[in-house]
Amino acid sequence: MSSVVTNWIRRHRIAAFFLLAYAISWSLEGVIVLLEMEPSWTWWFIGGFLGPLAPAVAAGVVLYSSGESVREWLVSILRWRVHPKWYVFAIAVPFGIAYASGIVGWLAGDPIDWASFTFDPFSIVLGIVLGTLIGGGQEELGWRGFAQPELQAQYGALRAAIIIGVFWGLWHLPQFVLPGGMRADWPVVLVVSYFTGIVAFSILLAWVFNGSGGSALLAMVMHGADNSTTGRVPLDLDVVLVGDTLNWELLTAMYMSHALLTWGVVGLVLLIAGTSLYARRVERRPTTDPTRISLED
Repeated sequence: MSSVVTNWIRRHRIAAFFLLAYAISWSLEGVIVLLEMEPSWTWWFIGGFLGPLAPAVAAGVVLYSSGESVREWLVSILRWRVHPKWYVFAIAVPFGIAYASGIVGWLAGDPIDWASFTFDPFSIVLGIVLGTLIGGGQEELGWRGFAQPELQAQYGALRAAIIIGVFWGLWHLPQFVLPGGMRADWPVVLVVSYFTGIVAFSILLAWVFNGSGGSALLAMVMHGADNSTTGRVPLDLDVVLVGDTLNWELLTAMYMSHALLTWGVVGLVLLIAGTSLYARRVERRPTTDPTRISLED
């Protein structure tokens, strides 16, 4: 890496982080589209595993370019010895929101068949573990493990979480706009619900990250738990499934309520933890140049 690029990264750490996270992930998404890859293990490995690693790789590049130890950073954010309550929050909150939104959707007339609901602890645990390690949770090494402490040192925890939430949401754009994207066929109301909900969830992830003393592992668990709730609400497939495609229009109430309920939990968290989201528990990484974390640089 040339000294010019390295010096720019050092002076613009956050900007470099987001640019790299986008460039790496979107390039991988582009490969899938250009090669017209059908769903397969290769397709999943590129888009489902390597893509979500982009924020972590971006953070590693920024830290290395800044002369900091990537290994020490990983050790510091992968702490697992935290108060058990944070594991409970990380798992219970996503599942609580998912099932509550399913109940709201059912009451509003969405095709949800609670009579077919089954509780399978093994599949839930397996889903959380896979979601944490290889199913999206790995993103949190970058979003929460790097960007949250960097940004909240200047903008405060709440604003930092909102900023990350916006960039995190936009990072998913290829899923909505590229041909064959997993959310390309979503109606507008679901898209709006998704982007408003992801900002709220970013705040909850920051709360768990800060509350656990800066453990990105706990954020990974929460992210993995949230992803593992997909498909847990029992849909009436005879109604919602048209051929091999879901009629997303029939699930509007559930998705809208999911976003609203997530913001409701955010409200409770802010009442309890305040806008600092327990940021005082997380030490800021040392820096000799305070301007390096500025978005405007």
